[in-house]
Amino acid sequence: MNRREFLASALFATSAPFVCAADKPRRILLRSSWQTVNIGDIAHTPGMLALLEKHRPDDTVTLWPSGLNAEVEKLLTTRFPKLVIASTKAEQDAALDACDFFLHGSGPGLIGRAEADRARKAGKP
Repeated sequence: MNRREFLASALFATSAPFVCAADKPRRILLRSSWQTVNIGDIAHTPGMLALLEKHRPDDTVTLWPSGLNAEVEKLLTTRFPKLVIASTKAEQDAALDACDFFLHGSGPGLIGRAEADRARKAGKP
C-alpha cells in the first residue's frame, strides 16, 4: 500500500458508517485553517478538501476557519468553487446546526476541541 492509499483508507475507515450509509449528499463541516503564517497550516486545508472532492464529490463542504487572509481565501475559493466558508459566529453556528458530519482538520493537536465538543453534544458524527 502506498502513502496515498493509506491516507485515503485511514480517513474514510474512521468515518465508514457515515460514508457507507450515505444514500444522499451530506453536509460536512470542516474545522480547519488554523493560521496563515505557516505553509503547512495553509496546505492542510486544500489537501483535505481535495480528498473530500475526490471521495465525496456530491457532498457540500463548509469550512470553519480560525482565520484566513484574503490571499488564502482566494486560493481556496478559486480551486474549490463550491466551498462555503463560515467566517462569522452566526455562519459558524448555522453551519454546525446544519451539518451532517463534523470533521476536525489536521493540526498539532485537537485545536478545535471546544467546537468538537459542541458537535458531539449536538449529536453530530
